[in-house]
Amino acid sequence: MKLSVLPVALALVASSSAAIERRPPPNNITPHLVDGWLWKDPFPAAQEAGLQPTCEVTKHFWALEYTLHDLVEKPPYGLKPWAGALKKFFSQREYPGSWSGYDKHGYDRALLKMDYTEVPLAVRKWIEEQDRTGGEGKGLFGVFTKPEEGNDKVGNVVETPEGEVDRSEDENKVVIFAPGGIYHTLPLWVAESSECPDQLLDLSKYKPTPENGNVVGWPDHKRPGIDHKAEFRVVAKVLGEKAAAAAAPEATADDGSKAEL
Repeated sequence: MKLSVLPVALALVASSSAAIERRPPPNNITPHLVDGWLWKDPFPAAQEAGLQPTCEVTKHFWALEYTLHDLVEKPPYGLKPWAGALKKFFSQREYPGSWSGYDKHGYDRALLKMDYTEVPLAVRKWIEEQDRTGGEGKGLFGVFTKPEEGNDKVGNVVETPEGEVDRSEDENKVVIFAPGGIYHTLPLWVAESSECPDQLLDLSKYKPTPENGNVVGWPDHKRPGIDHKAEFRVVAKVLGEKAAAAAAPEATADDGSKAEL
């Protein structure tokens, strides 16, 4: 599906990279919904329209959630090794929004960090293809190496090769992204666990509005604790008319059991 153009620029730090090492000042800017935000929970509207899932799947994930205030803290309490690289990376495009699509501006902007191997392969391949081709999703997800022992700084994003990606190297990588970026790829996060992977992997069917034959999705999340660990859940559904849905298989959860949503 076509990604929206979000016109709010990300300003990670002051012009000097030395500003990363200092505690940022308080942010007095009123949060606002990013322009062009397309997303709202599609499931109530689908029910009202008489649409039911012909296939649905739920999967849970864990990430570390930070704000830009945490650029000065060492892992696992912050993002200090990647601070300089993040400044360069996120200055290339607009901030995609928080979980709710709001931009709190400056150092109050939220970021998620995951080990690259914890991200489903379909999502990894999409990230790499967007980077390789300069697609509209380029810059939504930053892939970085983990800092080497004795070195607390990571230079730049990982360059995506033209050919096959060596998956043995994925264990040495992390991905850092704004929560709002995940909405563009929700079906990919759960496709491998579903009984309808071909439909969920086809992002041309993924729409923000529920219609017969569309794929829709929605995430929900729990606020992180003091350890920054945050759980989020992704639900995706292929929608159909009631007659088709009645003959469809039951929803599946992470472990292959019937999902309870």
